[in-house]
Amino acid sequence: MMNQDVLLERWIPYKLQAVETLQFAWEWINETNEVRDLHIIVNGQLKLRGNVATVANPMIEVGLIHARSLLEFLGLCVQNGKLAQIKKRRPDDVAVEDFSTSQYPLTKVDPYTILAAYPGPTQEAEDALIAIFELANKGLAHITKENFSKLWTDQHLDIACRGIPVLLHNRLYAKLGRNIPKAPEAISKLFDA
Repeated sequence: MMNQDVLLERWIPYKLQAVETLQFAWEWINETNEVRDLHIIVNGQLKLRGNVATVANPMIEVGLIHARSLLEFLGLCVQNGKLAQIKKRRPDDVAVEDFSTSQYPLTKVDPYTILAAYPGPTQEAEDALIAIFELANKGLAHITKENFSKLWTDQHLDIACRGIPVLLHNRLYAKLGRNIPKAPEAISKLFDA
């Protein structure tokens, strides 16, 4: 069973690092329409040969899955094409409402509250977060007959990738009197007790 300190100190920072990597890889892959060769060399030995997409695509995909996971942890989902609050959790879900302090019992994020806090148009913020859910769900986790509900743009991903860490800071870490720690150096560090 995962304890709250491990989640706060390792898992959430690891997931946030994946969101940051998503943003980097998205920008990297879209710098040009030209196919660019990529060689990964470790200690003088060629380990991987391909093009930028060979590395950037998995970074983007993992980032989308972790971004969706963090939004769900905060209590958000999409229902009928709108940002909504998760009604019922699975019994083994770890969620923001599992945390509390004497001053702050933490609760699921209210979509309207966070959208109102966004400094730009609320529809822009809502679309950005919906893009994460839709790209992760329809684009990766499921093969569907339906197209995306919108053409999701670089701007949607940028807003979401910048906003998710702010949401986690404001709705979790700050309320617990903590800062978001740096991510572990390697995934194996997540399993160290």
